[in-house]
Amino acid sequence: MSDFKPFRSDAVDKVTGAAMYSADFTMPGMLHAKVLWPPVPSARIIKIDTSRAQEAPGIVRVFTRKDITGSNAGGMFAILDRPVLVGEGEQVRFTSDAIALVAARTEDQAARALELIDVEYEELPAAHTMQQAIEMGLEPVAERSYSAGDVQEGFARADVIVEQEFFNPYQEHAHIEPEAGIAYVDNDGMVNICVGSQHPVQMQRYVGETLGYPQHKVRVYSPYVGGGFGSKHSVSVHVFLALIAHELRRPVRMVWTREESICQSCKKQSLSAKVKLGLEKDGKICALQARVTGPAGPYLGNGGDSLGAFQAALCGAYRQTNIDLFGALYPTTGLELGALRGVGWPDGIATIEAMLTRGAAQLGIDQLTVRQRNWLMTSEDVANQVNGLPTRNVSDVWSMPEMMDKALEAAGELPAAKPGTKVGRGIANAAPAFCIGNSTLHKGSVAELVMFLDGTLLVKLGFTEIGQGLTEVAKKFATNAMELSDEQVNVILGDTHKTPIAGALAFSQTTVTGGNAIYDAAGKLKEKMAAIARECLGSEDESIRYSKGGFYDASGAKVLDWKTFSDYCYLHVKDLTATGCIVGPLEDLNVFGVTPVCGVVDVEVNEETGEIKVLQVVHSHDTGKVIHHESARGQILGSAVMSLGAMLIEEFNMEEGRAVTPSFAEYLIPTAMDTPEVNKAIMWEGNPGHGCPEGAKGIGEHGMYVAGGALVNAIFDAVGVSITHLPITSEKLLKAMSKF
Repeated sequence: MSDFKPFRSDAVDKVTGAAMYSADFTMPGMLHAKVLWPPVPSARIIKIDTSRAQEAPGIVRVFTRKDITGSNAGGMFAILDRPVLVGEGEQVRFTSDAIALVAARTEDQAARALELIDVEYEELPAAHTMQQAIEMGLEPVAERSYSAGDVQEGFARADVIVEQEFFNPYQEHAHIEPEAGIAYVDNDGMVNICVGSQHPVQMQRYVGETLGYPQHKVRVYSPYVGGGFGSKHSVSVHVFLALIAHELRRPVRMVWTREESICQSCKKQSLSAKVKLGLEKDGKICALQARVTGPAGPYLGNGGDSLGAFQAALCGAYRQTNIDLFGALYPTTGLELGALRGVGWPDGIATIEAMLTRGAAQLGIDQLTVRQRNWLMTSEDVANQVNGLPTRNVSDVWSMPEMMDKALEAAGELPAAKPGTKVGRGIANAAPAFCIGNSTLHKGSVAELVMFLDGTLLVKLGFTEIGQGLTEVAKKFATNAMELSDEQVNVILGDTHKTPIAGALAFSQTTVTGGNAIYDAAGKLKEKMAAIARECLGSEDESIRYSKGGFYDASGAKVLDWKTFSDYCYLHVKDLTATGCIVGPLEDLNVFGVTPVCGVVDVEVNEETGEIKVLQVVHSHDTGKVIHHESARGQILGSAVMSLGAMLIEEFNMEEGRAVTPSFAEYLIPTAMDTPEVNKAIMWEGNPGHGCPEGAKGIGEHGMYVAGGALVNAIFDAVGVSITHLPITSEKLLKAMSKF
């Protein structure tokens, strides 16, 4: 096990409430802002009259589309297809299209003024559901497909064919901190935006382009972020705050209510899938076919990537010779599709894992054996699994068998059933991907190291701390690379004007790409310092190197102490900074690293009530190297509970383009009562990743991948039915068991 501290450096501030989040900052003379959302999901705006609102008590100004001089085009990642404000003569396409902004002296005055803005709408017909979109003849906004071999030939030789339909609803991210921020203009005319974000550089770019501001006059920075899970890639309060602060030259704060956070923010994709799996009598997969459909919002968001990820995940961690996978998303008035931990992969994995277990049962083969006969076993298997899905085993060994053995060993024996209940065990495995610096949207990060004259170090990374423990990971890499103690290293993150550029905080990439950048910068800094040391000594000895606060020659003798060195740097104005970044070669564009993950779930099912109790979850991960044990463990355990919530409880619903689960009273998430008493995370460090810092592989989203599939299989093991229409409620289970 790696060395680790009993808690993270931010733990005390967070549990005592001293930690400052975006909504916690205030400034003298600060205004409060609110957004006017449309009451209808599809309409043309005939007229916007703000005169009554403008005269209301405490109102400083009401803003509409006319106040934006830039492109007015926002969106997610690189897709700029969503307007910031919708104006007269333009079309409202869903209830998250903003119409106007109100800036007032108090939050209550701003909220009251919204009711005084008169908007005349001409309602328009629209597709609220995917089925309506198809019936109206609307074309898909995104299509994805994967194929290999001859799927019809594969089915022709199948001894068992399993066919099943799957459905997963929208899922809310449910981060503890709603969308919030504060913005102000400083003495240099720069708009400073303090906001929780997973991609400050993206937000800076969008604010500049949308409002027509030069980017050097737009600063975006994140303090602590109260969770993101993918949602805070989306533009929310950022542009609104920038517009108001810039125009009024006064600080302004905006905090969405929980209802706004749920009803206006992006969601995990909702997909329906008809899947057909063929197995030969020995359990080997011979054909896989799927037709996947789902609603997109009126703007694409992350829908295309979510769809493609779901389809790719249907292949599982298995050798696939004959596949035919097609998917399409249709435009509706539904909410924007965003990223959510795993971006479609966990749902696809749960689907193929449930299908494989059902097929094995029909053949009389147990869950483990059927997987052993189909696993990807070599690096070549991993690289060549699916055309159009470039993946790479970055380690010497493909360790899936070892990970499953460790998970089953840790799970122990399945407990005996209590009277009136049945117990079951399910297993699942996956090969989750992580970015290794080559993805178009996840190129990693530049790291900057600044060595001060007292020998202490400042690490600058453009990624943000959203609770995942990046601060500790970055500090650990820096202390190891520069041979310093924790007390000698400080880390600053996520500031477009103080930290170097970074890609999106996503795809489980920050440890790998951020760590590589830190090590690259550390190597350069050491070389720079050694050159200065030789200059100070008047020596041409190329063997002189920095180590542990001093300089040594090839024999190990200390030739220069830090005090003499730092005095020389001070008097001669020597720069002790270095930047690092490692990006893969162009031929590796969009090649991702993968690593094995296995899971075991035990459940108890009440035969009379259909209540499902999760007894334990065990995760086994090939992590390569664990940099900060408690942060990594927390990621896995938290992901497991989040995955169980998606499978058993969570369901975001809309009717006629409007949310009908607008708060945590209607949209339920797991509580302590829903958390299994046993939730284990096994992190194996015996198989380091090549090209990964200290051998550490990505882990951030990987706890989401196998708990869901193992849960479905545990229920099947217990009562003989496989529920694939999520969430798995007691009513659905009882009906499938023919109890009513």
